[in-house]
Amino acid sequence: MARILLTGASSFTGLWIAEALAGAGHEVVAPLRRGAEDYPGLRGERVERLAASADRVFGTPLDSDAFRDLARTGRFDLFAHHAADIPGYRSPDYDVAAGVARNLAGAEAAVQAVAAGGCRALVSTSTVFEPGEGGEGPYAPAVSPYGVSKGLTGQALAGYAEDAGLSFGRFVIANPFGVLEEGRMAWSLFQAWFRGEPGRVLTPAYVRDNQPVPDLTAAYARLAERLLAAPDPVRLDARPSGLVGTQGDFARRLAAEAAPRLGRVCDLVLNDQVDFPEPRVRVNDEPCLPPGWTGEAFFDAYCAYYARLAAEGRLSGPS
Repeated sequence: MARILLTGASSFTGLWIAEALAGAGHEVVAPLRRGAEDYPGLRGERVERLAASADRVFGTPLDSDAFRDLARTGRFDLFAHHAADIPGYRSPDYDVAAGVARNLAGAEAAVQAVAAGGCRALVSTSTVFEPGEGGEGPYAPAVSPYGVSKGLTGQALAGYAEDAGLSFGRFVIANPFGVLEEGRMAWSLFQAWFRGEPGRVLTPAYVRDNQPVPDLTAAYARLAERLLAAPDPVRLDARPSGLVGTQGDFARRLAAEAAPRLGRVCDLVLNDQVDFPEPRVRVNDEPCLPPGWTGEAFFDAYCAYYARLAAEGRLSGPS
């Protein structure tokens, strides 16, 4: 068993990472930026559920004395740095320099503090939209300004780890989906289906990598364990891959899984896509789904999640 310091645990993927690490037998401590009463909506629901898999430490942002004290004295084996400050990350006007500055604020001091406490490894979360990712080779361009900022942030974190004598792991995420998500493509589809309307897919021709979040985060736990097993500092990357195909095919899969589970018509309208401002293909290349995966239990839980949100009147927000 390892002691793991995990940031970003109130996020959709962060919660599932905490559960995967705890499920693998590790002790997880999750510092959270805000106070216990300051997490509304689905984020609050995730924070509440987090209590079952992690020791929550409220009011402990990365760039704070409280965080550095925790990092230095907590006897952590691995620093799982998943947190990111990404307002407006989908915008073509995303400010790269400001994004890097926000995400590195306090990071170097945090790495130094956790290393001083005996930590052996740092894991940083990356995205398939960064430069050199997405299956297009090491010279692939970033998909967006946000991708540029994530790449630069990751390079800096790798340098901090090297300076501190830590192993460094990069965990590259594509398009995760699952229970307790919000504001993703599937959200808009389920919104439409519960209104009795067809779901619309604006970019059905893009080939993307949609990752069931339990299997994605199980791969995160495996990366953490590989880093901890290394006798000397190493650098490892993980690029877990889930359901690869066009977004149109992914929407059809969701519709086919949802219709019988919801007892509803789940029709689709696929846009005739002619504009491709992003690369047509952006995927990972390390399959993370077990052989013979059908997703039956996953889709049971996934559709039940959306049915609950609809019953509670919580699907009306923007996607």
